[in-house]
Amino acid sequence: MPIEGEIKITVAGNSGMVETVSITSTRPLHITQLFKDKSIETVADLINTLYHLCNTAHRFSYFRLLDNSGVISLSKNEISAYQLLLDLETIREHCFSISTKWRHGADNTIDSNIVKLLTILKEINTTLFTGSDPLSLMDKELQAFSSIDKLIVKLENQIELLLIGDQSEDVYPFLDYDSLNNWLQKSDSQSAIFLNSLKENNLGDVEAFHLPDLDLKSVGKLMQNTGFIKQPTYQNTIYESTPYSRQSNHKLIKQLFSIYGNGLFTRAVAQLLEVFELLNNIKSSYTDIEFEKISYDIQPFSADSKSLVQLEAARGRLFHQIFAEDGKIKSYQILAPTEWNFHPQGVLSRMIEAVTYKNEQDLVNQIKLLVDVVDPCVGYSIEIDRI
Repeated sequence: MPIEGEIKITVAGNSGMVETVSITSTRPLHITQLFKDKSIETVADLINTLYHLCNTAHRFSYFRLLDNSGVISLSKNEISAYQLLLDLETIREHCFSISTKWRHGADNTIDSNIVKLLTILKEINTTLFTGSDPLSLMDKELQAFSSIDKLIVKLENQIELLLIGDQSEDVYPFLDYDSLNNWLQKSDSQSAIFLNSLKENNLGDVEAFHLPDLDLKSVGKLMQNTGFIKQPTYQNTIYESTPYSRQSNHKLIKQLFSIYGNGLFTRAVAQLLEVFELLNNIKSSYTDIEFEKISYDIQPFSADSKSLVQLEAARGRLFHQIFAEDGKIKSYQILAPTEWNFHPQGVLSRMIEAVTYKNEQDLVNQIKLLVDVVDPCVGYSIEIDRI
């Protein structure tokens, strides 16, 4: 069963103004203690079992740690294929959250287009890797990119149908503000309807501190402290690590920021934009993946070794760190983007503090919008202490 835990948000207000915000977590950040002294294969199985959200990101991080430590050897071809799987996972997470969260009222129907998209994504994975689970340590065969050419075309068509809708004009709507606005005015897709409802709402427009490039040596030392992993800060700043952070330098997002600030509309467009940026990257960056038979000659850890890796997962930047002594895993740390984004004094807390509301239900609805735009995958509960 998944062990991701839950974020609890407790809010107290008075006369339509938020007075206090408390964000606490039941996420079991100590779970990696289970990895101590376990075999390489057992830890691989544990990571696969424990981490359902961003499963590919966690398992790819582990593989990279083993590669850096000389336990296994990953070819450039294999790494490229795993990065492709990671991009596909991010597309899946974004598309699923958009199709299920970007709606109004009590409409809980499942869009058949997301079911079709998930089916295509699964077919791409099983076609690209045969013989075994792609991120297991078992023998497997990696197929050439040409084996999934037609599936990528199907994926692109399905994404456009799900997120953009039927278009009489074949115009990419995310080049700049004018192209976006033209699409929003003409489209009746669920995404366009939702985004139009956010345009005049400045909810969530607070200053953003995007997680910059970090000195990994410094981060490695900080991650040895459980307090840092629970509530991370870096150089006295609480950063956010979100899809909006990754897309903040895109021309369109800069234009939206100048008009709408850092609020819901800009952040929602950034999530939608990222799907198409990743899709374009898939079509151009992985075409040289070649057929490869993969079999690992697993070596023991050196007497004392440590390694830290980072990668961009669907929800933000993910860090994995491993320490080994006498050839065995002695400690393992994971810092997930959730701990930045749901820090008690982080971006979500500051957003909620700025909310004004009419009644309790209005307050709850606004908090839900904010949580979903920061991290639509995290489990959470909302408690209104007083209004």
